[in-house]
Amino acid sequence: MPESSRTRARAAYNATRGQEEDASWSEFVTRAVMNEVYRRERLYNEGEPFPGGTRNLAPGRTLGP
Repeated sequence: MPESSRTRARAAYNATRGQEEDASWSEFVTRAVMNEVYRRERLYNEGEPFPGGTRNLAPGRTLGP
């Protein structure tokens, strides 16, 4: 994830965590990811979970600090 995207996400979280009642950064990230998962399931798989979620993902670059 580009640093500019991480910075923007952190800023949005910090600015709205009280209004959105986020318990943590982890909850914020999980909600964001799951919203995209639900969108893709609806669009490409009739709203059902995709099979294969237990397979390992290809490794990517490590995140910076």
